[in-house]
Amino acid sequence: MNEEIKRPLLARLCGDMTESDRRNLNRANIWLALWLVSFAGSTFLIKGGGAAGSGPAGWIVAAMPIAVGLGAMLAYGRYLRQADELQRRIQLQALALGFGVAFFFGFGYRLLEKVGAPVADISDVSIVMTFFYFVGLWIGRKRYA
Repeated sequence: MNEEIKRPLLARLCGDMTESDRRNLNRANIWLALWLVSFAGSTFLIKGGGAAGSGPAGWIVAAMPIAVGLGAMLAYGRYLRQADELQRRIQLQALALGFGVAFFFGFGYRLLEKVGAPVADISDVSIVMTFFYFVGLWIGRKRYA
């Protein structure tokens, strides 16, 4: 059996990272997970109606994911600034692919809506962006591994 397949997934994806890169990326991923939990929790509280309301408590609940997202962006920025050249190159190429596809998909889909396609919202564009960011990471890992 191929030795590459036997290695755990994390080792295959991050095996060439320095300890500092791995630590910084883990920190950014923890912030991202916290953002996901805060976004889901805020959505639940706001849609539930009772807990958040539209007063000051509602504003705090709605702003929480924004504040946590800022922490995630700062942690990811630190990772990029301190990453070695190869990791930075892979990440920036993946970000460019994700952003570029989502940008043109978002504007292009608006035209499709005008001729009868189902209405999309920002979540749909975000899903496309995230998917193609991960495709970009996969391409980068294959290209430079």
